[in-house]
Amino acid sequence: MKIGEKTGWLGEWEIIIRDRCGNVIERTGLRPNLITDAGLNMLADLLAGNIVDGEIKYVALGSGSAPSTLDMVKLADEKWRKLVTYQQKDPATPGVLYTELFVSDDEANDFHCQEIGWFAGSGATGTKDSGIMIARVLYNRQKTNLESWTIRRTDTIRRGS
Repeated sequence: MKIGEKTGWLGEWEIIIRDRCGNVIERTGLRPNLITDAGLNMLADLLAGNIVDGEIKYVALGSGSAPSTLDMVKLADEKWRKLVTYQQKDPATPGVLYTELFVSDDEANDFHCQEIGWFAGSGATGTKDSGIMIARVLYNRQKTNLESWTIRRTDTIRRGS
């Protein structure tokens, strides 16, 4: 190990949109996101033993369009939220976690999506604004009943140089 080695937390996300036949309409590709101060504090609290639950449990969509800031603790205008549908550590690469949310064709169609947030911890429930918002991104699209979304998140805790 090098003296002065640093550890970092990289959050990346992508959305895959499919039509009713399963054909990919759009794929954003992996994009980095802002990890909030609340997310960093949650990780520190886990390491300190102050909390025991840091699991990412919910993804929420909203219509707020203001830029993300480090001190955000909730979406600007949360409209819809759902329990994550898949989560697994990478079996070959230490420190990598994959989280997915599937949004079916009949969900989240009644508003124009402009923001996405990931919520973790024991306080994260199906209730609006609950839990620790570890990350937020802007994504501008009106979802319709002709498409489904898969929102994928990759969290990488890694050694820096």
